[in-house]
Amino acid sequence: MTTPLSDLAALADDWCAHLPGAFLGQLAQALRAGQPALQALGAIVVQPSSAAALAHATTISTQGDGPYLAGLLVGQQNARAQQATITPVWTGPTSAVLRDRLTLAVLSDLITEAQHELLLVSYATVPSVAVRTSLTLAETRGVRLTLLLERPTDNPGFRGRDDPLPELRGVRLAWPGTARPHEASMHAKLLVIDRRTALVGSANLTGYGLERNLECGLLIRGGPVPGLLAEHVLTADGLAPLPNRG
Repeated sequence: MTTPLSDLAALADDWCAHLPGAFLGQLAQALRAGQPALQALGAIVVQPSSAAALAHATTISTQGDGPYLAGLLVGQQNARAQQATITPVWTGPTSAVLRDRLTLAVLSDLITEAQHELLLVSYATVPSVAVRTSLTLAETRGVRLTLLLERPTDNPGFRGRDDPLPELRGVRLAWPGTARPHEASMHAKLLVIDRRTALVGSANLTGYGLERNLECGLLIRGGPVPGLLAEHVLTADGLAPLPNRG
């Protein structure tokens, strides 16, 4: 029994809303290529949700609708890339209002999604082992990291470290004290992934900010805003790259 075309369209829409874009691109290619490609993809899939989608896609492929589903996935991804979705992200107490996952879970997933470029802007930065590991793995797979972190060198009132992520080789930007208004802080909190997804909020990259405090952020997927946020940071007057770490 073949799956109705309307059900395939609804399935593609659901997957594009909940699964990583990089995986969906791989899945579409495998659906076009056939069963051997789907089996090969299964050998490298890690996330349970992606593995479940792959199993469902494999069944659909055996029914002969693999190329059609691939086209639906590509079409949905292209449409979503032009239309931003904005989702609240919270740390802190629960409420009667439906909400997204905790800030830490969203942040970790975004770092894992990164394929080409990751921009991290943070005031207080005391990352957990899990966050450090995710960033290191991103760099290992070829993601270009750019970090703009507050430093006591530039802000005498700041009590953090000059380089809280010394294990990373990525580009460091700074807002030198000489380029700032008197007693100004580099207080932004921002993560931009591949200029397509951004997390903007109040949470510092600390255990309290990501897991304990009452914090609110907005997850922006698609549309021009993530790219504009990255471009602003990378071209902002007064920001300067630090010397290469070698």
